[in-house]
Amino acid sequence: MSTTHKARVTVSGSFHRHMDAISDAVRELTDRGAHVLSPANPHVVDREGDFLFVASDRTRSVRMVQDRHLEAIRSSDFLWLVTPDGYVGQSASMEIGFAVAKNVPIVGLHLPTDLTLRKYVHSFRSIAHALDVFDQLQSRATRIDQFLIDPVHSVEEAQGTLERIAAAVHGLAPSTTDGDVATLYDDCRHVASLLLTPSYNGH
Repeated sequence: MSTTHKARVTVSGSFHRHMDAISDAVRELTDRGAHVLSPANPHVVDREGDFLFVASDRTRSVRMVQDRHLEAIRSSDFLWLVTPDGYVGQSASMEIGFAVAKNVPIVGLHLPTDLTLRKYVHSFRSIAHALDVFDQLQSRATRIDQFLIDPVHSVEEAQGTLERIAAAVHGLAPSTTDGDVATLYDDCRHVASLLLTPSYNGH
């Protein structure tokens, strides 16, 4: 796989129920060229109560290990969620919430059983598929100077998209589907990309 930016990925899931699947995911992601920020080595070496420490954990402090995992999520291009039977434990649920708050996409092979959590997870047919999609998004990334290159067109396109957003928001009804919401969010991101400019420093 050729990428302009090596994908940074964090893997989450239940260490108690899905450690084999987590290990397989870390191995495949690494083999396919991704940089797995956490857990880099998911081999269990110790425990404190129900909390399992793996070989890549540098301390035996539950709080420090979890904080480092959250920081890895913040720094990731996406969070790979391992939930082959739909089960998501409490720690992984917190990590999903953290990823949502930090606008880190959550992807995996399977959707959670929990109805609310599954609304925030995107399923892919394989790890290779997810990395290919990431690669395509990187290659089609909007240039930061798009607004300055063609400001009139950017403003006109943004205005049209904003009108579509306004109509969608005013038309929201109990029958609104997840697809409708996803389209609305895509339009919002599109407006942001159209109007994104370099920082102005007076020069």
